[in-house]
Amino acid sequence: MPVALIAGATGLVGKHIAELLASQPGWRCIGLGRSRPQGPAAMHLDEFVAADLADAGCTRQLGGRLSEATHVFYLSRMLGSGYHIPIDENIAMLGRLLDALEQADKLEHVQIMHGMKWYGSHLGAFPTPARESDKPSDSPSFYQGQRQLLTERRQGRKWTFSTLRPHCVSGVATGSPSNLMLGLGVYGALMREIGQPLRYPGSARAFEARLTYTDAGLLARAMYWIATTPEAADQDFNVANGDEFSWNELWPALADYFGVAAGPPGIADFVPYMHELEPAWRRLCQRHGLQDRDYASLVDWSFVRNSLALEWDQVMSTDKLARFGFPDQVSSPAMVLRILDEYRGLGLIPPKS
Repeated sequence: MPVALIAGATGLVGKHIAELLASQPGWRCIGLGRSRPQGPAAMHLDEFVAADLADAGCTRQLGGRLSEATHVFYLSRMLGSGYHIPIDENIAMLGRLLDALEQADKLEHVQIMHGMKWYGSHLGAFPTPARESDKPSDSPSFYQGQRQLLTERRQGRKWTFSTLRPHCVSGVATGSPSNLMLGLGVYGALMREIGQPLRYPGSARAFEARLTYTDAGLLARAMYWIATTPEAADQDFNVANGDEFSWNELWPALADYFGVAAGPPGIADFVPYMHELEPAWRRLCQRHGLQDRDYASLVDWSFVRNSLALEWDQVMSTDKLARFGFPDQVSSPAMVLRILDEYRGLGLIPPKS
């Protein structure tokens, strides 16, 4: 029986890969994380192991509890304040898990999740479409260190590895304020409530930049396919929907979804402006019986602003993944509207009427 170990099982991607594996005959899923998941996130796990990989002593705590693992999906990441991602600590976390897996003599594959920042997408314009053969960014990153560590640990062992590079992973997630899709849903609903047009909260250049996004369901399918396909072993893969778009192309449909006019890009002081709309959000929640969520922790408006602020193209090629045999694609504009529909169905944003 294949046994999946999902490190970081409570996050958006962890939830999707656990759900997919639960639908595959014969798979058993073990979640690994700092705190036990609640609600839907726990539904598809057969077992949960509580451990903090940031703790240098966690390897001893884990002992042989992971010895049955055949496939590892590593999704853990340490975040510092202000979304600073410490390099050494994140490399060390992966190393501790690999130490704990030394006794896993059934291990077949270890997969780690990176992203388009491998190419320096967060720093400024870079060659697009980015390809796996491109030189990584010169900017220090834990990506390169983790990949080097994985390559070194792979030597002399029977298991294989893979690294995946999605971008702007999008799906339904609750309890996570760093969530662009929920942010767009709350923003659109508020603009309708106060009778204002939907304006893009970034510059005209950011509004027109070409983008590739990654649907969380497609990413989970790619994760499973790569981890179980021998030809994909020891490879790096960009994973994205397979199309590209700009927000200025999608914005009229998004405004129509909320029943408001599409306004021009550019909002001064977007973050304080959204904080001031808390009373309007309370009115919406009361009128429509929305889930009782604290507005201050519902959406991180700085995250939304920063996600929509980059003024250069962020496009990656998925030719390699298709060439190896993975066929799936997703329409990014359709994905955005589908996710908003799901949030409506969950009662997190108001219904259409």
